[in-house]
Amino acid sequence: MQDFFLVTCIAVLALMGHGAVKVKAFRWIVRIVIICTILFELGATAVSDNSSPFAQSVLIGMVIATAIDLFLHGRKLYSGLLTCVDGIVSLRVLTGPIRHKMAPLKALVDKTIFIPTSYPHIVGLFVYITALGFMLQNISPAAMDFPSIPIPIPVSIQQLFSYNGIGLVMLSFCGVGIFVSRDWKAAFKRLGWEKPTLKHVGIGLLLVAFSFCYDLVWSLLTHAAPGQDMATKLSGYNSGTFASGADLSASIFLALATAICAGVGEETLTRGALQPALGIVPAAILHGVLHAQFAHAPILIIQIAIWSICFGLVRRFTNTTTTIIGHAGFNFVTTFLFAFNP
Repeated sequence: MQDFFLVTCIAVLALMGHGAVKVKAFRWIVRIVIICTILFELGATAVSDNSSPFAQSVLIGMVIATAIDLFLHGRKLYSGLLTCVDGIVSLRVLTGPIRHKMAPLKALVDKTIFIPTSYPHIVGLFVYITALGFMLQNISPAAMDFPSIPIPIPVSIQQLFSYNGIGLVMLSFCGVGIFVSRDWKAAFKRLGWEKPTLKHVGIGLLLVAFSFCYDLVWSLLTHAAPGQDMATKLSGYNSGTFASGADLSASIFLALATAICAGVGEETLTRGALQPALGIVPAAILHGVLHAQFAHAPILIIQIAIWSICFGLVRRFTNTTTTIIGHAGFNFVTTFLFAFNP
């Protein structure tokens, strides 16, 4: 419930960001919250003597990155950088000249990522920097060569529905300003929630197959380090996390809950809300870091982030519904296989 409460507070702040477009008082509230956060982070850098050098560096980086978000010229710098990165990763630099006869440079910056004068975007970037930074502090980069898998803790259905399901979806809808700057139809469209066609379903199923192939290739390349046997450790972790006592009905229910809640919640937040505002790469990085259980196995966070970039590309050419089908389908099959493991 603590995670859900935090998500609710962020959702309220996101709505204030949309309200700040017309209400000046909300602009002051947003800026005060950002300034107070910077002061809190500065205080944390002064007293956290026992933290790792990496965590300290992340905290200082958060202070600088958040402070830049307060100034228009800083936000213009963010916008230019994010636009160029997304122009490359989203393939606009290639599709623009081929499909629309555009010059490569014009195609690169054809779609502005992160609008510097938009209060909703200011709040969105602030939340992104803060969330990413606090989760990054828990990562152990020294464990990249010798990653350790955490002790599995059976996942709670309550957590799936409250945080991954309702929490992330609520945050996403508030992030796009539902009932403040958009009605529910406009919010659905902004998040990429569209009625799936047969083509979308087919692409989603291909994403499920791609995800299995991707996991297989990744395990062959990185999980076979001498003395590590990462694939076996990860399988043991997943089997313990999605434990259901080899009960068929319980396994199916857990698999469905994971597919619906994690698949819909994570895709709506990363691909629906964040990607159009900050770009494919930032959304994918946050998606990887959201899997905080792998803080001591950062190679797995990188694996998830790269996989997430591939899903981001599909979102770029289709919609969020398509990636939800792929993500939820993959989650359902893998969770069931791990849960129903007599």
